[in-house]
Amino acid sequence: MIGRPSNRDERYEQIMQALVRCVARYGLDGASLSQIAKEAGLTRPLIRHHLGNRDELITTLQDYVLKSFSEQSDALVAGLPASGKSRHLIDLLFSDMNQTSPDMVLAFAALTARAVEDASLRRACREALLAFETTIAAILRADFPNVDAAKVNTAAHGIVALYFNATSLAPLDMPNVWKTQAEQAARALFNGLEQEP
Repeated sequence: MIGRPSNRDERYEQIMQALVRCVARYGLDGASLSQIAKEAGLTRPLIRHHLGNRDELITTLQDYVLKSFSEQSDALVAGLPASGKSRHLIDLLFSDMNQTSPDMVLAFAALTARAVEDASLRRACREALLAFETTIAAILRADFPNVDAAKVNTAAHGIVALYFNATSLAPLDMPNVWKTQAEQAARALFNGLEQEP
């Protein structure tokens, strides 16, 4: 007789999404097991079973958020066309169809705030952000091989900063012109590379 399939992965995802939403709303210290349980529609003991104590909760969140960003970055790169990747990259990053969850960005921000007192967390968050910036720089460098590497890296840094800023402030329901200006600033960085000799 075959038992019913495990819903462990589904349950894990349900709990992690609830954790991310709670941390985005209340911060790391304000996200209680009771709030996470309520958000997930599960019992507090079940949440504790999956997330453990406060330190384990932070480690679990860190692993989940950083893995999600890495997977999203990989998917973004894989979805770019064979040529003109930089232009399409900016279109994707600043489009309304962008799949980055503001809650996920806010959870990352909560982790970075906690990183002040946790060297391991600081290192992991820094490495994730720098890896994303390195990916953006590599895409730009492939389209602009003759442009000075420092200029390409500066443009990549600016594009990443504009992207994270626009995404993390999305919950404020900023005016459309504000998002448009962020995209225009990113395009100006891109256009500056196009105009290099």
